[in-house]
Amino acid sequence: MEREELDRALASGRSEEERLAIFGALLAKESKLGRRLILVGGAAIEIYLSSDRYVSQDIDVVGEKEAIRPVLRKWGFEPEEGRDRRLYWSKAGLGKVDLVGAVDRSGLRPTRKETPYGAVYLGPVEYLIVRRLMRAGRERSVELFRQAEVLAAENASTLDWGYIRIQAKYEGVLPLYEQLREQVGPVSSQRVGRE
Repeated sequence: MEREELDRALASGRSEEERLAIFGALLAKESKLGRRLILVGGAAIEIYLSSDRYVSQDIDVVGEKEAIRPVLRKWGFEPEEGRDRRLYWSKAGLGKVDLVGAVDRSGLRPTRKETPYGAVYLGPVEYLIVRRLMRAGRERSVELFRQAEVLAAENASTLDWGYIRIQAKYEGVLPLYEQLREQVGPVSSQRVGRE
């Protein structure tokens, strides 16, 4: 797929989260990584919640960098060093792509979402919730806690609450997990039984 085809495909998205999903699906296809390319972090949160509720500043991608970089170059992305000395890939109108790692380490299966251009895989919502709780605790951020709360409320009946609790305990944010459970309220689900 050439740069112009990518631009047309992205322009067909009706919302920011749809454009992100299309980008992820096309990048997975073009890099030949398929389900081994996963959108994580803020980009995944934006797709889960919609851009009406959350807008990401960058696109965090898990996948083999050697397979992804040539595709980004072909599509007109330019490497750019960030304040943290990390290398980002930037393209006007889409933002920055951050290649955060080669393998998803959450231990959970990614979520598959269909687009008109194929499937995009998103980091598991449970992992995203734990990461938001960790950052909320570290940065003392009410906003980051609210993001975890909205993610949990939107997905409460399907969450693996046991996983979230264990990871929150491991990461030292068990009090925030307990606050989250109190805020979201009791949920009747078979998955909750594993807690």
